[in-house]
Amino acid sequence: MRNIFPKLFLVFIFLVSFIFTIDTFAQLSGTKTIPGDYATIAAAITDLNTQGVGSGGVTFNIAAGYTETAPTGGYLLGSTALNASTSASNPIIFQKSGTGANPLITAFTPGTSTTVDGIWKIQGTDYVTIDGIDLQENSSNATATELMEWGYALVKLNNAAPFDGCQYITIKNCSISLSNVNTNSV
Repeated sequence: MRNIFPKLFLVFIFLVSFIFTIDTFAQLSGTKTIPGDYATIAAAITDLNTQGVGSGGVTFNIAAGYTETAPTGGYLLGSTALNASTSASNPIIFQKSGTGANPLITAFTPGTSTTVDGIWKIQGTDYVTIDGIDLQENSSNATATELMEWGYALVKLNNAAPFDGCQYITIKNCSISLSNVNTNSV
Protein backbone atom coordinates (compact mmCIF):
# COMPACT_ATOMS: atom_id res chain seq x y z
CA MET A 1 0.00 0.00 0.00
CA ARG A 2 1.34 3.42 -1.02
CA ASN A 3 1.66 6.28 1.36
CA ILE A 4 -1.00 8.85 0.35
CA PHE A 5 -0.08 11.33 3.07
CA PRO A 6 2.10 13.55 0.79
CA LYS A 7 -0.71 13.85 -1.77
CA LEU A 8 -3.31 14.68 0.87
CA PHE A 9 -0.94 17.23 2.37
CA LEU A 10 -0.52 18.94 -1.01
CA VAL A 11 -4.29 19.02 -1.53
CA PHE A 12 -4.73 20.52 1.93
CA ILE A 13 -2.12 23.25 1.25
CA PHE A 14 -3.78 24.05 -2.10
CA LEU A 15 -7.23 24.41 -0.50
CA VAL A 16 -5.92 26.59 2.34
CA SER A 17 -4.09 28.90 -0.07
CA PHE A 18 -7.24 29.18 -2.21
CA ILE A 19 -9.35 30.16 0.80
CA PHE A 20 -6.85 32.86 1.87
CA THR A 21 -6.67 34.23 -1.68
CA ILE A 22 -10.45 34.68 -1.78
CA ASP A 23 -10.46 36.31 1.65
CA THR A 24 -7.93 38.99 0.64
CA PHE A 25 -10.30 40.41 -1.98
CA ALA A 26 -13.20 41.06 0.40
CA GLN A 27 -15.09 44.29 -0.07
CA LEU A 28 -14.37 47.11 2.37
CA SER A 29 -16.86 47.81 5.13
CA GLY A 30 -16.94 49.20 8.63
CA THR A 31 -14.74 51.95 10.03
CA LYS A 32 -11.11 52.37 8.95
CA THR A 33 -8.52 54.87 10.18
CA ILE A 34 -5.98 56.96 8.30
CA PRO A 35 -3.26 56.74 9.44
CA GLY A 36 -3.79 53.35 11.02
CA ASP A 37 -5.64 50.78 8.95
CA TYR A 38 -4.30 52.67 5.92
CA ALA A 39 -1.07 54.67 5.86
CA THR A 40 -2.50 57.13 3.32
CA ILE A 41 -5.71 58.24 1.68
CA ALA A 42 -4.20 57.10 -1.63
CA ALA A 43 -3.83 53.54 -0.29
CA ALA A 44 -7.45 53.51 0.89
CA ILE A 45 -8.70 54.73 -2.51
CA THR A 46 -6.63 52.07 -4.29
CA ASP A 47 -8.30 49.35 -2.19
CA LEU A 48 -11.74 50.87 -2.75
CA ASN A 49 -11.28 50.89 -6.51
CA THR A 50 -10.07 47.29 -6.50
CA GLN A 51 -12.35 45.71 -3.92
CA GLY A 52 -15.50 47.83 -3.82
CA VAL A 53 -17.73 48.54 -0.83
CA GLY A 54 -19.29 45.85 1.33
CA SER A 55 -22.47 45.64 3.34
CA GLY A 56 -23.16 48.75 5.39
CA GLY A 57 -20.58 50.83 3.54
CA VAL A 58 -17.21 52.04 4.70
CA THR A 59 -16.13 55.07 6.73
CA PHE A 60 -12.56 56.38 6.70
CA ASN A 61 -11.77 58.42 9.81
CA ILE A 62 -8.84 60.68 8.96
CA ALA A 63 -6.99 62.07 11.96
CA ALA A 64 -7.34 65.80 12.63
CA GLY A 65 -4.15 67.58 11.54
CA TYR A 66 -3.17 64.77 9.15
CA THR A 67 -1.36 65.94 5.99
CA GLU A 68 -0.67 64.21 2.70
CA THR A 69 0.46 65.17 -0.79
CA ALA A 70 -1.83 63.78 -3.47
CA PRO A 71 -0.23 61.23 -5.80
CA THR A 72 0.75 62.30 -9.32
CA GLY A 73 -2.48 62.69 -11.26
CA GLY A 74 -4.45 63.21 -8.04
CA TYR A 75 -6.84 60.83 -6.33
CA LEU A 76 -9.19 58.93 -8.64
CA LEU A 77 -12.16 57.46 -6.80
CA GLY A 78 -14.04 55.38 -9.35
CA SER A 79 -13.95 52.02 -11.09
CA THR A 80 -16.52 49.64 -12.50
CA ALA A 81 -16.14 47.35 -9.45
CA LEU A 82 -16.45 50.22 -6.99
CA ASN A 83 -19.37 51.89 -8.73
CA ALA A 84 -21.35 48.64 -8.82
CA SER A 85 -20.97 48.23 -5.04
CA THR A 86 -22.13 51.61 -3.69
CA SER A 87 -25.72 52.38 -2.72
CA ALA A 88 -27.67 54.35 -0.15
CA SER A 89 -27.08 51.49 2.31
CA ASN A 90 -23.43 51.02 1.21
CA PRO A 91 -21.95 54.55 1.16
CA ILE A 92 -18.35 55.74 1.20
CA ILE A 93 -17.47 58.35 3.83
CA PHE A 94 -14.16 60.18 4.23
CA GLN A 95 -14.28 62.35 7.35
CA LYS A 96 -12.15 64.23 9.82
CA SER A 97 -11.74 62.43 13.12
CA GLY A 98 -10.98 64.22 16.36
CA THR A 99 -10.53 67.85 17.29
CA GLY A 100 -8.08 70.21 15.68
CA ALA A 101 -7.29 71.25 12.14
CA ASN A 102 -8.96 69.55 9.20
CA PRO A 103 -6.81 66.98 7.40
CA LEU A 104 -4.97 68.79 4.60
CA ILE A 105 -4.17 67.41 1.17
CA THR A 106 -1.62 69.30 -0.91
CA ALA A 107 -1.68 69.06 -4.70
CA PHE A 108 0.96 67.05 -6.50
CA THR A 109 3.53 68.76 -8.75
CA PRO A 110 2.68 67.80 -12.33
CA GLY A 111 5.54 69.56 -14.08
CA THR A 112 4.77 71.33 -17.35
CA SER A 113 1.70 69.33 -18.23
CA THR A 114 -0.85 70.62 -20.71
CA THR A 115 -3.59 68.37 -19.32
CA VAL A 116 -6.24 69.41 -16.85
CA ASP A 117 -4.96 68.76 -13.34
CA GLY A 118 -6.90 68.28 -10.17
CA ILE A 119 -6.48 67.01 -6.65
CA TRP A 120 -9.46 64.66 -6.14
CA LYS A 121 -11.69 63.24 -8.89
CA ILE A 122 -14.84 61.23 -8.18
CA GLN A 123 -15.47 59.32 -11.38
CA GLY A 124 -19.00 57.97 -11.77
CA THR A 125 -19.18 56.85 -8.15
CA ASP A 126 -22.38 57.39 -6.15
CA TYR A 127 -23.09 57.83 -2.43
CA VAL A 128 -19.82 59.49 -1.41
CA THR A 129 -19.45 61.95 1.47
CA ILE A 130 -16.30 63.96 2.09
CA ASP A 131 -16.50 65.89 5.36
CA GLY A 132 -13.80 68.21 6.67
CA ILE A 133 -10.95 67.40 4.26
CA ASP A 134 -9.15 70.52 3.04
CA LEU A 135 -7.29 70.85 -0.27
CA GLN A 136 -4.57 73.32 -1.20
CA GLU A 137 -2.35 74.14 -4.15
CA ASN A 138 1.28 73.00 -3.94
CA SER A 139 3.58 76.02 -3.46
CA SER A 140 5.99 74.42 -5.98
CA ASN A 141 3.36 74.86 -8.71
CA ALA A 142 3.85 78.32 -10.16
CA THR A 143 2.94 78.42 -13.86
CA ALA A 144 -0.46 78.04 -15.48
CA THR A 145 0.47 74.59 -16.78
CA GLU A 146 1.49 73.43 -13.29
CA LEU A 147 -1.39 74.85 -11.25
CA MET A 148 -4.44 72.77 -10.44
CA GLU A 149 -7.61 73.46 -12.39
CA TRP A 150 -9.89 71.94 -9.72
CA GLY A 151 -9.91 70.69 -6.15
CA TYR A 152 -12.81 68.23 -6.09
CA ALA A 153 -14.27 67.19 -9.45
CA LEU A 154 -17.33 65.06 -10.20
CA VAL A 155 -17.03 63.41 -13.61
CA LYS A 156 -18.62 60.55 -15.53
CA LEU A 157 -17.05 57.08 -15.45
CA ASN A 158 -16.46 56.80 -19.19
CA ASN A 159 -17.12 58.40 -22.56
CA ALA A 160 -19.35 55.63 -23.89
CA ALA A 161 -22.98 54.95 -23.07
CA PRO A 162 -24.02 54.37 -20.38
CA PHE A 163 -22.03 57.34 -19.14
CA ASP A 164 -22.52 56.66 -15.41
CA GLY A 165 -22.30 60.10 -13.82
CA CYS A 166 -21.94 60.76 -10.08
CA GLN A 167 -25.04 60.94 -7.90
CA TYR A 168 -25.64 61.57 -4.18
CA ILE A 169 -22.28 63.23 -3.50
CA THR A 170 -21.83 65.41 -0.41
CA ILE A 171 -18.75 67.58 0.09
CA LYS A 172 -19.01 69.69 3.25
CA ASN A 173 -16.89 71.51 5.82
CA CYS A 174 -13.99 71.60 3.35
CA SER A 175 -11.73 74.45 2.34
CA ILE A 176 -10.29 74.44 -1.18
CA SER A 177 -7.41 76.85 -1.83
CA LEU A 178 -6.26 77.08 -5.44
CA SER A 179 -4.24 79.82 -7.10
CA ASN A 180 -6.06 82.72 -8.78
CA VAL A 181 -3.10 82.97 -11.19
CA ASN A 182 -4.65 80.07 -13.08
CA THR A 183 -7.80 81.53 -14.65
CA ASN A 184 -8.97 77.99 -15.50
CA SER A 185 -9.37 77.00 -11.82
CA VAL A 186 -12.87 75.91 -10.85
